[in-house]
Amino acid sequence: MAFIRDKNLFSFSPGRRLFLERVTAMVLATNVAAKSVRFDSTIFKEKHLTSPETNSSLTSFIGIQMSPHTMLDEGIDYCLDLIKKEAAVNVVMPYSHAFHGPLGKPLNQLAHDHGKPPRDLRGRLPSVWVKHHPEFFKDTRLRIIPTNPNLEFADRDLFKELIKPCRQRGMKLYARILESLGSSIENFDLVKTIDCYGQPGRYACWSHPEYIAFWRAVVQDMFSHYELDGLQWGAERMGPLMNVILPWNDLPPTCFCPHCITRGKAAGIDPERAREGYRRLYEFVRDLRADRNLPAEGVFTVFLRHLIRWPEILAWEYQYRLSREAMHQAIYEAVKQVKPSAEVGWHIDHQPSSWDLVYRAEMSYEEMAPYSDFIKLILYHAVLGPRIRHWYLERFKSTILKELSLEQSLGLYYAIMGYDPQKEPTLENLEKQGFSPDYVYRETKRSLASAKGKIKIYAGIGF
Repeated sequence: MAFIRDKNLFSFSPGRRLFLERVTAMVLATNVAAKSVRFDSTIFKEKHLTSPETNSSLTSFIGIQMSPHTMLDEGIDYCLDLIKKEAAVNVVMPYSHAFHGPLGKPLNQLAHDHGKPPRDLRGRLPSVWVKHHPEFFKDTRLRIIPTNPNLEFADRDLFKELIKPCRQRGMKLYARILESLGSSIENFDLVKTIDCYGQPGRYACWSHPEYIAFWRAVVQDMFSHYELDGLQWGAERMGPLMNVILPWNDLPPTCFCPHCITRGKAAGIDPERAREGYRRLYEFVRDLRADRNLPAEGVFTVFLRHLIRWPEILAWEYQYRLSREAMHQAIYEAVKQVKPSAEVGWHIDHQPSSWDLVYRAEMSYEEMAPYSDFIKLILYHAVLGPRIRHWYLERFKSTILKELSLEQSLGLYYAIMGYDPQKEPTLENLEKQGFSPDYVYRETKRSLASAKGKIKIYAGIGF
């Protein structure tokens, strides 16, 4: 079982071939094949891979995430033939909604060996690649903003065009969605989070009924009008606690809107104490980042004191996670009402898959099984080195792990996550070495154990 990040993978080098061969064998060792799934450990040994026709007995899921414009730019038939020939891909997952940011990459990040010169299309592409119908959105004031007709491929209907070519090649077609900010959504301000100071946040609140209704409408509309086999939905967001102690920016924690307050009260949590606890913790961490008022008793000690004095911090964080899972459940049920056979699963991005212990502690994958057909983990090995260096070690060094050196923090990370420091990069090599196939193996094995056989686990490998 494999999940491939991008078709640019197929600009093969010996290092990439070797990695794929090793990681495939290691993933096999985790008993991924337990649910009638078989995967030939030699499949990646040659550039010209064994085709699905000659492996008709296999029931592997070999998926690829692809930006929609790449297929339209190079040609649908050409792209499907390429990924089938080079990697025996049998599931294609283009974006239907790319709300996370503009599509397109610089030319130096694009493959130049596909037979057609790449183009720099940044800022010239739609974010929505399906046609929507207003009658599905009667329970919400939110609407998809119509696509600018001047953008590249704005007149194309990719998922309609893909159906026949995919079926002819024995491929399944899944839609891929990344939720994020509201630049493509009308009336988005209505559903924004509220921070601990009472100000609007940047993202939508999971608990807002109109935001839930919006996503139900989106997926029911899609599955009513397109012959889709499945959906991968994701949101690359952290909860309020990690947003404070491992911050991407200086924004206060959310959400304290009326809907979240109602949820908190129903769970027996005092919303005002939760608000006060988060406000105090946020201000404490801001001082740490500015090297102001460093506590003589120790940084980590005072961090723990906040959690002890305001246990509502952890309780509110858990409610955030439950509200996110409630969104998953709503989407799952909405798809199944239209097409019960469709597979619905979740994109788990790099932070929760590989360094967010709060996310991991809150819930096992087994607990997500009632509304999940699969979990797709981001296990990109090569980029994890720089990400751990800059997104984990250096950011924690500025907050609650200020008392540790980067080297000590890396050792703690390897120990807590269960990675082998003899196989993974040293601090000096994080930028240039990346992580090993052993990392992919260990995270896949851990995830299978967490799922306890109740959800399919797809390891998303990439570069």
